[in-house]
Amino acid sequence: MNLKEEEYDANKSYHEIIYSTDWEKNKPKEYFEYRQKWVDYPKNKFLSEFPLHLDIETTNVCNLKCPMCPRTILLEKHQFSAQGYMSNDDYKKIIDQAVENGVYSIKLNYLGEPLLHKDVIWQVKYAKEAGIIDVMMNSNGSMLNKKIGEDLLEAGLDKLFISFDSISPDIYEIQRKGTSLGTVVNNLHEFLKIRNEKYPNTHVRVSMVMYKTDEWIAQFEGLKAMWKNLVDAVGYGFYVERDYDNVEKYEVVKGFYCEQLFQRMFLKYNGNVTVCCVDDQDEYIVGNWKNEKLEDIWNSKAYTNIRKKHLEGKYMDINMCSKCYLPVSE
Repeated sequence: MNLKEEEYDANKSYHEIIYSTDWEKNKPKEYFEYRQKWVDYPKNKFLSEFPLHLDIETTNVCNLKCPMCPRTILLEKHQFSAQGYMSNDDYKKIIDQAVENGVYSIKLNYLGEPLLHKDVIWQVKYAKEAGIIDVMMNSNGSMLNKKIGEDLLEAGLDKLFISFDSISPDIYEIQRKGTSLGTVVNNLHEFLKIRNEKYPNTHVRVSMVMYKTDEWIAQFEGLKAMWKNLVDAVGYGFYVERDYDNVEKYEVVKGFYCEQLFQRMFLKYNGNVTVCCVDDQDEYIVGNWKNEKLEDIWNSKAYTNIRKKHLEGKYMDINMCSKCYLPVSE
């Protein structure tokens, strides 16, 4: 695939190359119904009574200081919220509401590393046993030792996405400050061996945050060569520089509206509920999961307003959305 020749899609800032779909063979029909709804709901501008998916920040603690990560930037500016770990009672309350309202999938992270939570195995198992069809997480992979990996697979983890931002050891240690290329390669390789032997229904993907330069395109080509016969997919997204002190508004992209408003909801460790993956500073808060029902938040006045603005082509009226890079991403 030639990265320079891809067609522009206003609602797509992430790209994926699929190598295998064998992991789908034993998925229930409900899984495929959910994946179709993931596409159809935003396409048809259909609002369901409850989101298809919840992003749950079980912890906002991380062991790395990646320079491109909003968490690192906010910490350096002393603007990051208090850090901690979600209690089991709070987690159960979220999952129980999700299952009651027909949520299909969850992802166990936002700005933290989920494997740092001491109860991460229990979290996966509880969600699966409660009836969540698709339980997934993003991870930097540094904590994915053999025991944790096997326990995650045994608990029923459906998808693991590893951030893998270089194939050069020196660049990797800059982009993923706090770990090493070798550590993550070894961890993921061991995980894949166990997955292949015992748990073939678990999907594994590696992803790269990259820049629009020949050097980084070469890094991505190397990533494909490294993992092609091992993982199910490799993905990439182009990084957009963000100056938090001098944020400029982008030009309007005609026809753009954010599909996340019809698919998912983000539950932060601090209790705030936000509407998209870009709102790392909690600029547009639609509720608080600690003292409100998730159903009420999804249908709240704040949520209704932002959806209305997007559907009317007036997303720039929302201050957060006017600074969002997704409409202009390629």
